[in-house]
Amino acid sequence: MQLAERGETAAAEAELRSLAQAYPALLPVHHALVRVHLLQARPDAALDAARNAPLFDDRRLFNAVIGEFGAAGAHVQRAELLREAVRQWPGDYPVRVALAAAAHGLHRPSEAIRCSDDALALDPRARLPREIRAAAQVDRGDVEAGLAAWRELGVEGDAASSARHLVLAHYDPLQDNDSLHARVMRHVRRHLPSPEPLPARAPARRSRRRIGWVSPRFAASPVATFLHGLLADFDRGRHEHVLVPLQPVHDDAGRALLQLGDEVVDGSALDDESLLLRLRGLELDVLVDLAGHATANRMPVLARRVAPLQLCWLDWFDTTGVPAIDAWVSDRWLTPEDSSQSYSERLLRLPSGRFCYSPPGAAPTPAHRGAGGPVFASFNRLAKLNEGVVDAWAAILRGVPDARLVLHARHLGEAETRAHVAARFAARGVAAGRLELGGHLPYAALLDAYRDVDIALDPFPFSGCTTTCDALWMGCAVVALAGRSFVSRQAASLLWRLGRAEWVADDTDGYVAGAIALAARTPELRDGRARQRESVRERLCDSAAQARDFERLLDELSASNR
Repeated sequence: MQLAERGETAAAEAELRSLAQAYPALLPVHHALVRVHLLQARPDAALDAARNAPLFDDRRLFNAVIGEFGAAGAHVQRAELLREAVRQWPGDYPVRVALAAAAHGLHRPSEAIRCSDDALALDPRARLPREIRAAAQVDRGDVEAGLAAWRELGVEGDAASSARHLVLAHYDPLQDNDSLHARVMRHVRRHLPSPEPLPARAPARRSRRRIGWVSPRFAASPVATFLHGLLADFDRGRHEHVLVPLQPVHDDAGRALLQLGDEVVDGSALDDESLLLRLRGLELDVLVDLAGHATANRMPVLARRVAPLQLCWLDWFDTTGVPAIDAWVSDRWLTPEDSSQSYSERLLRLPSGRFCYSPPGAAPTPAHRGAGGPVFASFNRLAKLNEGVVDAWAAILRGVPDARLVLHARHLGEAETRAHVAARFAARGVAAGRLELGGHLPYAALLDAYRDVDIALDPFPFSGCTTTCDALWMGCAVVALAGRSFVSRQAASLLWRLGRAEWVADDTDGYVAGAIALAARTPELRDGRARQRESVRERLCDSAAQARDFERLLDELSASNR
């Protein structure tokens, strides 16, 4: 391995191959060859080397190799190696549950459910496979069954499990604001620390307000879509930005965001105590948390307080319940004065709107492509397709006999899940030939796919946000159902701001009727797509106005916090 560590991986590979042929039973040689291929970023070659080794003769070595595949990001190959392990050790519970977790991480919910069942057959009282199974059920659209399974698990799980349940609870079609708030507060009391006094600071002598932006998703995600314009238009004479990625940044959208920072502090490899000290050492005036309790959050650190003023905004859709989070940023459309949603933080409303869309620079023309009957679509997560949503969409298709429905979602990349979704519609009288089901699309291809779509159907109660903006930008009409919670008003809030209140329904009957009525106006919708893009640009993309609103908000908070 010394050759490989010096960067001479080709020479190391040649030498190790020769040794493996000469000493086929020598496990360290095979292990070293796997590691060299992973260093070369050749995960398929590493998998072949692992398969050719007598790897299953040494459980300790197998565990080490599995860990190395994971550390290298070779998750597909790691799962394949675990499948081979299941064939070799059919009665091994840890391997079964590891494969269930791997399948879930690879967005293969049907396989994750099967593997979880296999693990439970070996250990019926185990909690982890039940958690994986419940989450996978939600992921493939069996929302009610998955959430019922989560409720049966109770509250005995760890902090990560509890936070995961907080996220999933917002997909519940029977959600109500009181129960959501109570669940958040129980999580905070059970799993998060109390605030601590900040270390004393020397009086600040800088002329610019120092803002930290903390997120695990500085990537092609809602964070990039809605943060980029705001950061670019902040008054840099009065503000400086410190961006703190909590996960490694791998894509162009994330790197473009980081370039807008005056300083970047990588928090991805820091444990809680180290991150706390690092953030406090930045001497921020304001910290903006962009994750709340969502996946990969570091709320246990922020709960202890790292800045004199801490806000939650953007990528979390409910109160944090954390005493150290001082304010929560919304708008009057998402959280009107008569909202029944409760916040432990001071609620603030941006006059220009909580969401400011950054239009994709390379988006194709919005002009409709092709001819034929109306095309409905949704490119939202399958977790939003609860029974009520599928009922409504099936009713729309029955009401527009010449229409088709196009669904694209990451979990639809699994053939078994596509068949499962098609069966749900078939049970409601919609033939498979009227559905087009596809997996994840690169962003450019996803935008292009909207050119074949007339009407985007927004799911409920967990409505779309980025997907809604993309559909509107590409000229599609959007049908939404407005509820009483924040997550159920995201798409509606954008339509209200766009001046399209007639596309927002108050109940499912109105939602179905509205979609059917819009389908009758398909030629008119196709003619107006370019005009709609300009309206979106004017009403949903004014990042300069949002930046001024955010600056005024920070001025007011800072003044009241003195």
